[in-house]
Amino acid sequence: MKRWLAMAALTMAAWPAQAQTLADVEARQQAVIEAWEKTPLTQRRAIFVTARPSAYGAYVERSSNVFKPGEPLVTYVEPVGYLWKETAPDTYSFGILADFLVTSPSGDVLGGKEGFVRYVQESHYRNQELMLTLTLNLTGAPPGKYIVKYTIHDVNSAKASTFQQPFEVAN
Repeated sequence: MKRWLAMAALTMAAWPAQAQTLADVEARQQAVIEAWEKTPLTQRRAIFVTARPSAYGAYVERSSNVFKPGEPLVTYVEPVGYLWKETAPDTYSFGILADFLVTSPSGDVLGGKEGFVRYVQESHYRNQELMLTLTLNLTGAPPGKYIVKYTIHDVNSAKASTFQQPFEVAN
């Protein structure tokens, strides 16, 4: 009996005096939102992946930036710092536009498109888990080294961010 009481006393002593409440979590989430809104548009992750991911964070990173002729380039991107626009009470719109340029390593522009991707979503939350899948089909591109330059734009502000991915089309 004494052993059981000692174990119970140890267990009780290890318990925090007060548990975290939902209100505590909500207050911290509001602080994250305020910091997010002050952050320049950037990307937490921008990587080549093996296939279109099914959900945020559910990707398989490609082990190489060398592609077979005709093989699509699939890039997984996690934008950070975009803004939300309240469109109705407790409803927010947010999204990203993306442009791309393909260049030679020396900077010669070989092709591209503004407004290549437009992703806009409405939600009852200020979602922070947004992923983009950018897929380029470079059918007919001769073997060689290239750079793809993506520019992402926040649909609710003038924020923009650019990142580059060198890649090679193999023989």
